[in-house]
Amino acid sequence: MSLIKKNFLYNLALTISTIIFPIVTFPYASRILGPEGIGKVQFVTSFGQYFVLIAALGIPVYGVREVAKLRHHSIKLKQFFTEMVMLNFITSVLFLSVYLVLVINIKSLYKDFDFYLVATLMVLLGFCNIDWFFSGLERFKFIAIRSLLIKSIALIALFILVKQKSDDIYFLWITIGTMVLNNIWNIWSARSYLNLGLIRKISLKKHVKPLIYIFSTVAAISVYAFLDTVILGFLKGYTDVGYYTAASKINKITIPVLTSLGVVLIPQISQAFKSKNMEEVQRLAKYSFDFVIFLGIPMTCGLIALAPELIIMFSGEDFSNAILPMQIFAPVVLIIGLSNVWAIQILTPAGRDRQVTISVAIGVVVSLVLNFALIPHFAYLGAAVANVLSELAVMCGFAYFSSFVIQRLFNYKLIIKTTLISLTFIPITYILRHFLVSNHLVICLLSVPLCGVVYSAVQYFIVKNELMIIQIANVRNKFLNK
Repeated sequence: MSLIKKNFLYNLALTISTIIFPIVTFPYASRILGPEGIGKVQFVTSFGQYFVLIAALGIPVYGVREVAKLRHHSIKLKQFFTEMVMLNFITSVLFLSVYLVLVINIKSLYKDFDFYLVATLMVLLGFCNIDWFFSGLERFKFIAIRSLLIKSIALIALFILVKQKSDDIYFLWITIGTMVLNNIWNIWSARSYLNLGLIRKISLKKHVKPLIYIFSTVAAISVYAFLDTVILGFLKGYTDVGYYTAASKINKITIPVLTSLGVVLIPQISQAFKSKNMEEVQRLAKYSFDFVIFLGIPMTCGLIALAPELIIMFSGEDFSNAILPMQIFAPVVLIIGLSNVWAIQILTPAGRDRQVTISVAIGVVVSLVLNFALIPHFAYLGAAVANVLSELAVMCGFAYFSSFVIQRLFNYKLIIKTTLISLTFIPITYILRHFLVSNHLVICLLSVPLCGVVYSAVQYFIVKNELMIIQIANVRNKFLNK
């Protein structure tokens, strides 16, 4: 089995766990804590993640690229890793101070000081989040196993500790604790690469220029990724954040499926760029783009069609107000998947950090304008619209700048055909819901496989999708050769 396929399978296992974990935990927690409790935990977590992202200075993106280049140079790799960890440690301490000053001086935050105090662990230990290091080394097996074990511990803790509405603090501990345990395990596992004896030889000057561009991008991403939740919380309260969280969380559960292949391909694409093998870059990027289209469009249509059932099943009757924002959110799945191809798999490995920054800056402007314009009047619905349009603006920027690096990836025929097939999901679910079945779970259990069979059959037999035909042929050959 090729290295790409092995890494994809390990990353797929991680992706599946990332999907299953909230599917199990969120329905349980949301029914006990309600919209307000869920909203409070999400708001505190989002507020803390601002500081984690900014303190990281873009190292997670820059690190994958550089580690992939240095993986066969032991001494240089250790020096680079030590430089990045020490730099991130200093910024984490600095931004922890800023975080505490804001929490203490803003009354609306200080009234829940015990919650924000828990989140300090996430901010302080953010420098230990070195998944970028293991990704650059293509150690996806380690990442998958570690994540599965820690998620299992968190799941047990949830069922033991969260029993009533007042246990929202325990839910926050579990949410933050999962991140912290991942980080501690990371840094311990990579301790052999951390050479404090190299501190005197540390030279950050060469990293300044690329990090400035990437930091600008990451800082901007943190603005439009979390700004909607923070503004919504400040202007409308925790309950609205709860509805918004339920709507966005269900949609975003599916995103790792679309980005899982990209995570595996980044080191490969970085190596291709380094060796100036543009044919390989084009091949890998096209493969990834077709993969996102093939899965992203039906996912989007499926989320829109099944939003009423998914919200009630996933969050409970108290969250019925989240159905419409979930349907508004649905296109974000496809948009982020495509953004990942153009930005993370093409522009970043190509060293086009400036263009990434410009694209994200456009998204920040769109997000700021729309959030402040829409949230006061339309609350969580306005936040959902602002989020989708902001992501779309960023994606368009990435696509435009990527066209200067490689040939166009847009396969319009594939997009149109896939969209037309996926639109059949809406009448299928409508017929089941209104004429045959009334149970939410049964509707989902019937709709998903039925829509999947219709979609796959048309793609394979009528459209003759190249990606699907090749993969099925590979599986068939493996069985025949055994």
